[in-house]
Amino acid sequence: MPDAGDGLWARFRRWRRTGQLPRPSFPRAVQIQTTSLCNARCLFCGYVDSHKDLPQGRMDEALFRKIIDECGRHPVGRISPYLMNEPLLDKDLPERIAYINSRKSPVTKTKINSNGSLLTPEMSEGLVDAGLRHLWISVQGYSDESYKKSMGLDLGRTLENIDRFLDIRERKRAKLPKLTVTTLRTSIVEHELDYARKYWADRGVRFKIHNLDNRAGKDLSGLGVKKPKLRRDCDLFLKQAYILYNGDMVICCHDWRRSVVLGNLAESGLKDIWNSERFLGLIRAYYAGDFSELAICRSCTIS
Repeated sequence: MPDAGDGLWARFRRWRRTGQLPRPSFPRAVQIQTTSLCNARCLFCGYVDSHKDLPQGRMDEALFRKIIDECGRHPVGRISPYLMNEPLLDKDLPERIAYINSRKSPVTKTKINSNGSLLTPEMSEGLVDAGLRHLWISVQGYSDESYKKSMGLDLGRTLENIDRFLDIRERKRAKLPKLTVTTLRTSIVEHELDYARKYWADRGVRFKIHNLDNRAGKDLSGLGVKKPKLRRDCDLFLKQAYILYNGDMVICCHDWRRSVVLGNLAESGLKDIWNSERFLGLIRAYYAGDFSELAICRSCTIS
């Protein structure tokens, strides 16, 4: 994060000295919540605790296109039409991905994270035809019992959906979307991870295991397999923007309670909010260890 008043020369010298790029004038990645809903009830997710007492909704198409049009004028590395939700609940998602691809910079990639339970043949066809670049599917358990306990969904249905997606992509002779399956390392699935590695390797699917974090304050007692550590070097707000269904831009993808709203995209441009004195001031306060306006950061941990 550049110091207040740093010019181009100061930023260049710091880059030469540290090898770290300065915070860009426009986010490198943008996540957009086209709908705020989710059909899973994952033990480790903030949605379980917040969805009942916060307003929910779907992003207006005009607002979505306004945001995408602005992003298209900048070399954004990634646009993801999801945020703290299940993206496949948006029946218009393939059309929205196609719109992103029609407006984006040549360097921009599209990516969604899904639980896969709604990856119907029709949705699979739509995502392939729309040109989605990356599809990541979260699978939190490899037995009916562990999967149900972790996510509240049906494992057989999800695995069948993934197999059909692979068949459809092959039938269409398409290379995209690239599929990655992810699993969090928790006490529930730790003993199943060796099986999971072989299961996905046999299907030629990229597989990643992620460490558990507490989603900025959620009590995960008993789920972790490593002692959690306070996160004090977070760089998410140096590169990513997070936009809710109503246009509010929050500071973090873990701000389930929408506690730090930086502005609204229906009223302002993304670049203006990204470079606002309020946002820059909050970032500098974080690195100074001042969490008076950043309660969500005070207790954020990662295992």
